Amino acid sequence: MKLKRITFVCTGNTCRSPMAEIILKNKLKLAGIKGVMVTSAGTTAIDGEKMSKNSAQALKKLGYKPYGFKSKRLTAAILLKSDLTVCMTTAHKIGISNFPGVYSVSELTGRRDVSDPYGGDLSVYLQTLYEIEDLCNEIVAIILKNKE
Repeated sequence: MKLKRITFVCTGNTCRSPMAEIILKNKLKLAGIKGVMVTSAGTTAIDGEKMSKNSAQALKKLGYKPYGFKSKRLTAAILLKSDLTVCMTTAHKIGISNFPGVYSVSELTGRRDVSDPYGGDLSVYLQTLYEIEDLCNEIVAIILKNKE
């Protein structure tokens, strides 16, 4: 499977999925992988919201640059354009499992769901960020394996 577009899905598209989007874009660049578009969306997101303050701070603390991110609600059009849709939890996948290429984190990697840090302090967001970094490392490995 050639991956040209990867979409991360969480609930509000202000914490987990934007962190995953930024981290994977960075990791793809560092690995020299071109031609893969990375985006994110939320199942109940409000279009145009900023990334949560703690998500941005956690990213900065680990050397990532959170750009002028704006949230977007997950739509059928987004799902149909995506070659791989990665849901942060099994619950996020339930309503969209009829679309092709939709996986939960646990299905894709064998890891547990990425829990929602919303409302937690910076340490909770950092823990979530570490989980997402591991997830993104595995996605890069999958892409590199499929290029062989």
